Amino acid sequence: MRVVTRGDFDGLVSSVLLSEVEDIREIRFVHPKDAQDGLVEADAEDIVVNIPYIKNCGMWFDHHVSEEQKVPGVGEFKGRFENAPSCARVIYNYYVPQHKEKLDKYAGLLKAADKLDSADLTLEDVTKPEGWVLLGLTLDPRSGLGPEFRKYFRWLVEYIKEVPLEKVLSHREVKRRTERVLNEQVEFQAILGDHAHVDGNIIITDFRGMTEKPVGNRFLVYTMFPEANVEVRLFDGYKNNTVIAVGHSIFNRTCKVNVGEMLKAYGGGGHKGAGTTQIDSSIAETKIKEIIDRLKKNC
Repeated sequence: MRVVTRGDFDGLVSSVLLSEVEDIREIRFVHPKDAQDGLVEADAEDIVVNIPYIKNCGMWFDHHVSEEQKVPGVGEFKGRFENAPSCARVIYNYYVPQHKEKLDKYAGLLKAADKLDSADLTLEDVTKPEGWVLLGLTLDPRSGLGPEFRKYFRWLVEYIKEVPLEKVLSHREVKRRTERVLNEQVEFQAILGDHAHVDGNIIITDFRGMTEKPVGNRFLVYTMFPEANVEVRLFDGYKNNTVIAVGHSIFNRTCKVNVGEMLKAYGGGGHKGAGTTQIDSSIAETKIKEIIDRLKKNC
């Protein structure tokens, strides 16, 4: 079987669990937008994980609220869709009746996947990350660590099954990334000060046009603007697109907008508290204004 997923921490933990209960010979990375747009092919050997359903796949596991209404249209499928804090938790729930002993040894790792993917973080987790949270930041697609994650991701899937967390964090490949995350945090905070501002209840962070910036924790912005309850982050995508990422503040949890459902109307999706969409740059400004106006009225 092949795992088809996105290269984030939830995808990593999901891949670890699946490799314990299925014969996984390959991990394949696809962009969620391409899967959503029907641009990715799959067959019976593919286990689609943490991304929209791909026609003809062998199994599918997901937990994004924006996909929930699509489940009936998928018809019968092998796998599981569930509202859960992480896709790894969905996989655990599906397999644990038959494989409890194999999977329960990853209780700490699974708890970290739940914590990071649902952004259930403390102020200290954000300002002084450590343990699994710190490791997870090295696989956050918005950290700025670059496109070299594929080899690193595949290696981590096997390595964290062999050694304890302390040894994982001390390995030179991991340490190189975690040290960069920690060392560049102050510089990233300064960049946020230049590119983020508050408009009513909304933090607007505009990184468009920036080809290089320091590695950064995407939750750090909420520590800088505690009065705001949601962020709209803009950056350059691929295929001449502008990425619009929206997230509830994890410290001022008063925004009531279902982000995943809102962004589904713009060709994107996500969770209740966070999601993304990619808009053609020629019409991006109009759509950005619409999204901001909706958040002002409804958050």
